Amino acid sequence: MIQAWNARKFQPVTSEAATLLKLAVPLCIAQIASISILTADIWMMGQLSAFDLASGSLAIRLYQPFYFFSLGLLSLTGPLVAQALGAGDQQRARRTFRQGLILAVLFGLAWIMPVMNGVDIMIFFGQDEAVSRHSEQFLFYAAFGLLPSFIFMVMRFYTSSFQRPVPQMMAAILGLGLNIVLNFIFAKGLYGMPEMGLAGIALATSLSHLAMAICLGLFIQLKAPFRNVQPFRRWWIADMPIARRIVSLGLPHSVLVLAETGMFIVAGFMIGLFGTAPLAAGAIAIQIAGMAFMIPLSVSQATAIRVGNAAGRASHGDVIRTGWVAIGCCFVLVLPSSFVLIAFPETLASFFLRPDDELFVQTLSYLLPLLVITGIFQIGDAMHIVISATLRGLNDTKLPAIYGFIGFWVVGVGSAWVMAFLFDGGAIYIWVGLAAGLFATSSILGIRWYHKTRSLAAGGKILEDE
Repeated sequence: MIQAWNARKFQPVTSEAATLLKLAVPLCIAQIASISILTADIWMMGQLSAFDLASGSLAIRLYQPFYFFSLGLLSLTGPLVAQALGAGDQQRARRTFRQGLILAVLFGLAWIMPVMNGVDIMIFFGQDEAVSRHSEQFLFYAAFGLLPSFIFMVMRFYTSSFQRPVPQMMAAILGLGLNIVLNFIFAKGLYGMPEMGLAGIALATSLSHLAMAICLGLFIQLKAPFRNVQPFRRWWIADMPIARRIVSLGLPHSVLVLAETGMFIVAGFMIGLFGTAPLAAGAIAIQIAGMAFMIPLSVSQATAIRVGNAAGRASHGDVIRTGWVAIGCCFVLVLPSSFVLIAFPETLASFFLRPDDELFVQTLSYLLPLLVITGIFQIGDAMHIVISATLRGLNDTKLPAIYGFIGFWVVGVGSAWVMAFLFDGGAIYIWVGLAAGLFATSSILGIRWYHKTRSLAAGGKILEDE
């Protein structure tokens, strides 16, 4: 009898965990496929030369602020559509998706010229002129890939809101396969194509993002339940109240996303001040960290949808349970990737570096300790992303943005600069600063979530903007 009672007691928790993971696993596959496009680009750069790897990775750090600012704002379309679906309001779901698409187009057009002129920005911030100039054509072709990638982004959030992530997974896998093939054709000049080097890698990626957007758009238009909402009906019509809501909630979240990604971008620029070898090592470490991060990121995306859906139903208990279950699942799931990074850094490093490269030994000497530190800070990274997702599902974005700025920039960037430059610790201690920033932010956000759950348990309001 006691065993049966215990089973009934924990059944809601295990059921929520199963539902969350059922949504998160296809999202994870899609995320891994998406970031594998960038990983394939980094790998191809390394096959060209360590100099190409340093130059290309520096260019990627340049356009990432534009990308992640847009990601942070557009990601609010996911929980907002989920809230509308939870409340049974298909019209509001369609209007939210429509405004997300319009904003995606505006961002895609707005960022083309700044990215194209990114070389001058890199030189202004003290990066090596030869390394910076070498990336000019890469940035030219990369700029045109932002528009389709933003449209695909909004479509991803829309399909996730229905808790049907398989279409975006299939589109991402298609894009990855196409990118790998086109990388070789354009970069190496196969089948009669000119050998474009770094520029060819960027062109391949932009075309892959276009193919992914077309593929997922067809899924949404033709397949139920997505088409039932008539998602593309008069998609060009502006709806200012919905647009303002996306922007007002998304802008603080963009600050949070930029605070974290900006910390990594600045770390990449800071480590570049120590030379080409540490710059290449940092690029590889960040990319491997990004691959490992796909697991907690996928759980966080599923969490925002599940919490948003429960909020739309005005279910206090479901919101609390979903949030805590997600945090627990994320912690357990991140441990294996942390272990691999700490235990097998040489194996991971060998995938990206050519032993005959003249900078191989120097780059490896930096890369191995960076990967160990990366394995440690994966836990803090995972906790902050899933906790912020629980809050985002409740439209709680303003205070988390402030907390993120404090954790990532005051603690993270500040301690990295002090240890690396003021105390002459060198490039490795920049990564120690990243770890400090991630753990600080996850702790502050964790306190915010704890107080939020106490308020919800007492019957407090669910959505922050209502």
